[in-house]
Amino acid sequence: MTMGLKRLLVAVALLVGFVTPALAQPFPRPVLQFTGQLIFGPTLIVGLTVVNWRDYSHSLFAESPKLPPCGLNTSASRTWVDIYNARGRMLYGFCDFADPSNLSQLFFSVPITERPRAVYVTLTDRLRHRIVVSNRVVIP
Repeated sequence: MTMGLKRLLVAVALLVGFVTPALAQPFPRPVLQFTGQLIFGPTLIVGLTVVNWRDYSHSLFAESPKLPPCGLNTSASRTWVDIYNARGRMLYGFCDFADPSNLSQLFFSVPITERPRAVYVTLTDRLRHRIVVSNRVVIP
């Protein structure tokens, strides 16, 4: 093996070593918790939190104008958060979180007559095509 080829291989190995950690960001399962509810006329508003929000990298919530938009928002965040009832029907979604701390203040509203028995959330990393699903929480 020539000296030039050895140097090239070492350079590639070093480059891969520095790039890999950035690509291999942890994407833990969200731990969801019910935080409260409010009845406002015929509407139920439910609060939720992802208690392990500190485990998520800020880069997961960066503006991502190269990814498809969210409605008219052409700089939607890289990771979207969706709330589902126990039957898998989407209740609400967030596509513009700028920081993992936003996961601590989730909510949805439904007509009181459609109160779900339980809910869960999904986080979708649109750049890496990864989805993680939370535990289900009972809505009292």
